Amino acid sequence: MFNSVFGLIIALGILVTIHEYGHFWVARRNGVKVLRFSVGFGKPIWRKVDKHGTEFVVAWIPLGGYVKMLDEREGDVPEELKSQSFNSKRPSQKIAIAMAGPVANFLFAIAAFSLMFMIGVRDIATLVGAPIKDSVAETAGLVAKDKIIAVDGRKVNGFSELSLALASRVGETGDIKLTVDRSGRELSLALPITDWLANNQSPRMASSLGVTPLYPTQPAIIGGILDDGAALRDGLQVGDEVISVDGIKVTDWGQWVSLIQTHPEQLLNLIIRRNGQTQSLNLTPKARDVEGTKQGYIGAAAAPVSWPDDQLIVKRYMPWTALWKGTVETKQMVVLSYNMLWKMVSGQISLKQVGGPISIAQMAGASVESGFEAFIAFLALISISLGIMNLLPVPILDGGHVVMHALEAVRKKELSERAQMISVQIGLMFLISLMALAFFNDIGRLM
Repeated sequence: MFNSVFGLIIALGILVTIHEYGHFWVARRNGVKVLRFSVGFGKPIWRKVDKHGTEFVVAWIPLGGYVKMLDEREGDVPEELKSQSFNSKRPSQKIAIAMAGPVANFLFAIAAFSLMFMIGVRDIATLVGAPIKDSVAETAGLVAKDKIIAVDGRKVNGFSELSLALASRVGETGDIKLTVDRSGRELSLALPITDWLANNQSPRMASSLGVTPLYPTQPAIIGGILDDGAALRDGLQVGDEVISVDGIKVTDWGQWVSLIQTHPEQLLNLIIRRNGQTQSLNLTPKARDVEGTKQGYIGAAAAPVSWPDDQLIVKRYMPWTALWKGTVETKQMVVLSYNMLWKMVSGQISLKQVGGPISIAQMAGASVESGFEAFIAFLALISISLGIMNLLPVPILDGGHVVMHALEAVRKKELSERAQMISVQIGLMFLISLMALAFFNDIGRLM
């Protein structure tokens, strides 16, 4: 909980400052007087006024921020300052100021991804384990130790790139074409999908197809047990080694997990080794829904294991190459995000996939626990989301302001005060509805 709250506050503080600084910087370059630059809302806990008369504020509610500019529509402006008011500027200047916040978010994402690539990004090679029984991957002919080298013709190097390539197909019907390397021979496999993961709140792309990494060989030794799982309830203990399940010899942890997953709510007889002695034990896995399939689980974890060098990838580049890679990564995420937005609008995927502050806080906490590299990646992704969200053509958002100023350029005059008021009300209704949906989905995920 602490990590989630701490990570969320730090992330919002950084990203809001970057976003608002974009507006601030471009406004200043276009001769607009900035009255206040605030990070957070409410009562200030720190303030400073610079030589230009701009008040910089850090407020005690760290859930946003704003840049207040001189504007004749918001109060009387002295005659000598009217040329510095926002409303006195050309439509093209107003559009540039509105666009500056989202653009700053995208530039920050490029910088963050570039830094990540310079430090070095760790990933798991796309060598796959035995596909989940009766899954799409197994039916298509994928076998253990196949190496996936492309998805729909797009080359992938690591499971993170594989997941990103698969994400672009969510909600679609057709075939996902995998190109695999099998013992030096290149093969093409077609995985049929129908409205794939369209109604899932938190889709897991690879595993929903039956594709899992080739995990290191690990004995089926219990390394941890959850308090509310079947493992504790039925008597398993940390350190127990599972020898067989219903007479089937268990050779590694992956086989043990597969046996549990394929036997939800079924009584299993285990032979285990505890403190050097073998004994019998009965276990009934609980059931949960995973991508529409009933799957068994017992609430037990394996002890940490070291990955072989040939199954790990470290992507580390020189600064200029890292900058190019960071730019490409940002572009791919922006394209994917707009693709997913369009699919939501067109009804191809469910609105259940909209996430809110609770989901973001959980992601922030997980990234803080995972280290600097993961937190930088999280900041980049949320920065992209913030930029895309603000570019939506919705009144009161930056994208809505861009549309209004573009209309002003065409009409050669500003929209009427009544039209602006109605547009603000529409924008507020949209944002309130979106926030309510996000909270509802977040609570659904928690439950």
